[in-house]
Amino acid sequence: MNPLYNYLLKLADDSFIMGQRLSAWCGEGPYLEEDIALTNIALDELGQANNFYVYASRVIDNGKTEDDLAFLRYEHEYVNAHWVELPNEDYAHTILKVYVFAVYQKLMYEALSNSANEELAAIAQKSLKEVRYHYTHAASWMKIFA
Repeated sequence: MNPLYNYLLKLADDSFIMGQRLSAWCGEGPYLEEDIALTNIALDELGQANNFYVYASRVIDNGKTEDDLAFLRYEHEYVNAHWVELPNEDYAHTILKVYVFAVYQKLMYEALSNSANEELAAIAQKSLKEVRYHYTHAASWMKIFA
């Protein structure tokens, strides 16, 4: 299969599953501002996933849409990192997941921002703006928990 398509699917699936897991906290955060912040992070992840799915659907050009890629695959066809699908144990554990994922995405999007693939670079640059906020937000919690 197409290596670019496979890579885009991996990036999309990571963000998609992480966004879904984080969305479970909607209405359940420890206080209102934090509830809204985590919900916004979840929405950012879902938006990033959508951008990658849109691009992947054009790359593969088999008539499948971004919605087909996101919602109409069997469980075993998702290629996300398994740790992003782990259940939310408690709020501290969730913040740790957000922090680790934000560090990973921040480094990855910084590198991809310089990609020779202009569309991939553009998605990375847009996503990096969001991920910097995720990182800052989770890092502030990490200082509290330390």
